[in-house]
Amino acid sequence: MQTAYEIFNSLGAIVGNFSIISGCILTGTNVSDGFVFINGELLPFKGGVKTTNVIISETKQSLEFEDGNSNEVKFIRQVTFGTATIQYPWADFKRGFETKGIPAALESKGDKTDLDELILRVTALEEKPSNIPIGLIAIWGRPLEDIPAGWEEYVNLRGRMPFGLNPDDPDFATLGSASGNKNKKLSVAELPKISPINGSALKKGGTGGGTDGLTVGDYGTGDFAEGQLIKPFGGDQEFSIMNPYRIVHFIRYKG
Repeated sequence: MQTAYEIFNSLGAIVGNFSIISGCILTGTNVSDGFVFINGELLPFKGGVKTTNVIISETKQSLEFEDGNSNEVKFIRQVTFGTATIQYPWADFKRGFETKGIPAALESKGDKTDLDELILRVTALEEKPSNIPIGLIAIWGRPLEDIPAGWEEYVNLRGRMPFGLNPDDPDFATLGSASGNKNKKLSVAELPKISPINGSALKKGGTGGGTDGLTVGDYGTGDFAEGQLIKPFGGDQEFSIMNPYRIVHFIRYKG
C-alpha cells in the first residue's frame, strides 16, 4: 500500500507543487471537496467556506491487535481551510493543465522568431522621438501636480490669452511679444463724438449782437469757458474689457 501511495504522489508532481488535481470548485463563497498536491504529497481536500489559508490536518485511528493491545496504525491526512503554525495561502493553488490540451496550447503560442521580431519593433518604437513636437503648448484643466511626464507649465501665458502671429499687422508681428490690459480708461479722444451747446456756438455779448453764433446775455466777449454751460459728469474710472473666460493652465511639451 505504501508503494501505491508513492506512485500516486509521484504522479502529482507532474502538475507541480500547490496544484489542484480535481474538484475544489468555487461556488459563491464555498469551495467543494477535491484533491490537491502539497510538497510531494497527494492529499484529499475537505471543502468549506473559503478563507485565506489552508492547513494539513491529521487524524489518528487505533486498531486492536490479537494480543488485545490498541495501537495507532491509521493516519488520515487531509487539507482544509484554517489557521495553524504551518499554513499555505489558498491563492497559491492553481488548477492542473490537462496534458491532452498541450499540443493545441502550443500551436496558439508564438515561436521565438515571432517574439524576437516583436522585441525589435518595440525597441524601434521606443527609440523614435515622440510624435508630439517639443515646444507644443496645450491647455491643461487639472492641477499642476497632475501634469504628465515630459510637460511643464508655460509661465509666459499666465493670465494671458494667445494670439496668432500676423506679419502684416505690427501689433501681432513679433513672436513672443506681450501687450494689452485687463482694464481701460477712455481718453477724451476716445469718447464718441457729441455736439454740446457750448464753446464757439454760443457767444458772449450782453444784450445784443455778435458776429458769429447765437448770442447769450453776458457782458463780455469771446467764447464761454469749458463747463460754463454744461457741467462735467462721470467718475473717470477704468472699466473691464475682459471677455467671458475660464481659468486653465497652459503647458508646454519639453520631451
